[in-house]
Amino acid sequence: MSPGPKTAAASTSDASFAGLLEAVRGHVDAQLGAWLRPRVAHAKSVSAEVGAAAEAVQGLAVRGGKRMRAALLVAGFEAGAADRDTLVTPAPRPPPNGRDLAALFRDCDRAMLAIELLQVYLLIHDDWMDDDDVRRGGPAVHIELRARLGSKRLGDTGAILAGDLASAYSQEALFETPLSGDRVLAAARAFGRIQVEVVTGQLAEMSSLPSVELIHALKTASYTVTGPLAMGAHLAGASDARIEQLARYGRPLGVAFQLRDDLLGTFGDPSATGKPVGNDIRQGKRTALVEAMHGAGASGGLLARVLGREDASADEVAEVVRAMEESGARARVEARVAELLAEARASLSAMDLPDTSLAKVWLAGAVRALGERSS
Repeated sequence: MSPGPKTAAASTSDASFAGLLEAVRGHVDAQLGAWLRPRVAHAKSVSAEVGAAAEAVQGLAVRGGKRMRAALLVAGFEAGAADRDTLVTPAPRPPPNGRDLAALFRDCDRAMLAIELLQVYLLIHDDWMDDDDVRRGGPAVHIELRARLGSKRLGDTGAILAGDLASAYSQEALFETPLSGDRVLAAARAFGRIQVEVVTGQLAEMSSLPSVELIHALKTASYTVTGPLAMGAHLAGASDARIEQLARYGRPLGVAFQLRDDLLGTFGDPSATGKPVGNDIRQGKRTALVEAMHGAGASGGLLARVLGREDASADEVAEVVRAMEESGARARVEARVAELLAEARASLSAMDLPDTSLAKVWLAGAVRALGERSS
């Protein structure tokens, strides 16, 4: 399975993480639609309801997405492959050309689809739980299915089952990986661990006891960074030591990614983030900014009055946003992001890979892409 023209162009011109991400996006966008097409056709042959759920999964899967997780899976594979390097001298691997990326994508293709389908499953359920109407520029799946199936009850039931269907598709894709059974099994164990940790984090979020960072480590770091890296490394036959090195790098980066998301949800440009300012505040989300404001005197009282009120006015939301700035909550979260990114960079520096190796270049770029992004 070879990459399309966009993949080849990106691979020959740019060996950075941005170049990898562009190549992965082109590849996944093309392959995901092709992989899902016969499954949707089969679902439609069963019944209109099954077909509607499968079409909703397909629509969300191919409707954009950064494909960051799939790119990190490829980077993890490249880092894991370094353990099998039999060169006499530790010369770095050459920059990728079209053929090199094609080989990487052949090995990682189905796992890349699996991690993207896992995200579809999580997004479908998350949007329903948060009652969000829009995802990736289109209707959330439960909104789409309410219209197609004719009622809120049927639409919501269909959405939960559509998420389950995406989860099943993700497992089916992973087990189609054309590598040795022991490597695929090791990647599948990592894939299962991702799902356990995400659901654990989602449930833990219902309580006020766990810290925001612990929840972020379970909900976001696992399926955004550490999980994809581990899956890719296992598929490459990496050593246990390499898996642990990638975990030490990925944990702080994954938490920083979500803290940055918390900041962008309140202070970001809505045209870039796709999120209206104040949405997190009105929904009562327990973000790092909210945690940083608790106990902050008058600011804490303001937060208690407005947080979680869907009818909060624009002025009330703006007052909370100002208080987050003036109380120092924003500065504290920004400082914590910087600490976590420094921890990730230190772990990467200590990793026994040549500084000019492709894996290290990609992983260094991922720190910037995930932790310093503006959207």
